[in-house]
Amino acid sequence: MRFILRLLIVLFLTLWLFGVFIEWLIPVFPNIAAAVPFLQKSYSLVCHQQQQKLLGESVYHSLVCSRCAGIYLGFYLVSIVSLFYAIKKEPKLKILLIAAIPMIADVILYSLGFYDYSKTLALLTGVLLGSAGFLYFYSALKKLIQELSSKKN
Repeated sequence: MRFILRLLIVLFLTLWLFGVFIEWLIPVFPNIAAAVPFLQKSYSLVCHQQQQKLLGESVYHSLVCSRCAGIYLGFYLVSIVSLFYAIKKEPKLKILLIAAIPMIADVILYSLGFYDYSKTLALLTGVLLGSAGFLYFYSALKKLIQELSSKKN
């Protein structure tokens, strides 16, 4: 995939993360507070947004839960890596399954009451799954672009 397309992915994910953490920027840029209600509603389509699971303390919080923030952060970090190191191989399904195991275990153990919810653990398991998830997203996007290019010619 061309560098410019990889850069566009990084820029899109940068904007997405900016939206996730927009409340934290309000003290520096007070005018952006007007966008918060719209963004909260938008992010509610992809996250439950339970108050006790949001990242942050006191007044300002993320607009998604710790786990979702981790997934987006993992996606973002690997997208940055993809700018410098081309992902050439198609990822195997077992990579995604292995990356999902810690998150699934965390959700099950928390749901069964073995321990209290940990924002840190949710964030870390999210980063792991998001990092692996980007490999599949990237591979699928690459295939789509190749298919569209071959149909043109």
